[in-house]
Amino acid sequence: MGLVFSEASDIIRDSMTKLRTILEHADPSSSKPCHSNKCGYSYDSIHFDTYNRFAERVVIYFILLVSRPLIDICCQGDESPDNVHPHFLYRDGNGHSNHNQRATYLAKAIKDNPEQFQSITDILEGICKIVCDILQKHLPDAFDQLRVFCEILPLNHMPATYPFPGFVLNIRVCTDAHVDANDNTICVVIPFGTYEGGELVLYEAGLVLEIREGDILIFPSHRFTHFNLHFTGVRGSIVMHSDKEVKSWNVNRNGWDRHMVVKNNYT
Repeated sequence: MGLVFSEASDIIRDSMTKLRTILEHADPSSSKPCHSNKCGYSYDSIHFDTYNRFAERVVIYFILLVSRPLIDICCQGDESPDNVHPHFLYRDGNGHSNHNQRATYLAKAIKDNPEQFQSITDILEGICKIVCDILQKHLPDAFDQLRVFCEILPLNHMPATYPFPGFVLNIRVCTDAHVDANDNTICVVIPFGTYEGGELVLYEAGLVLEIREGDILIFPSHRFTHFNLHFTGVRGSIVMHSDKEVKSWNVNRNGWDRHMVVKNNYT
């Protein structure tokens, strides 16, 4: 249903104070109080994620060889010839295939703002460890399901938000009712700021949660319709989550596992 933890509130508040300083330096308007019910209100969401979305599906490839083209039919990478490098496989009739779609990739916000991303993840390091410990203790099955993707990423990349592959930074946030249908299992919500209102509603569960800076909320975002009540003040949140498309990478690296050295040392 939904779990709220407040056992590490002092650590979280200290980290959120540092985070607000970074945000205010980058965008002074992020620290200005607002009213979510007033005309013209809007909020910002910045995605710092590792994705596996839009991986190639059933396509026909030309294998570009020196002498002549050879046609093969593939589902993602399944049944593609293992004696040809994936970078020499192209869609039928298209010599401009996007090879980056065959592997995981970082969100644009990380690529465009690496220093800001590093600063934020450094601040969140202590919180991420707390979340990891909570999941291992209270939700071990969800933890084991989530961690697989993080432990088999290319080049041994390990997301700072382990076992989640990324997070969303929401600024001045008050969401409309929605279900995160693309999320995988649970998400973690960590609000920050000084505000009144802004309660999080889990509609099907009949819960109205008055979470504040220092709290950690865990719930299945892909199952419950959720939204915020209106708030006044300065309100933001960190949302750690995983995308359901990671399952294709977990099973066989989108079908390209025969073309790479695969690490399967998780237990």
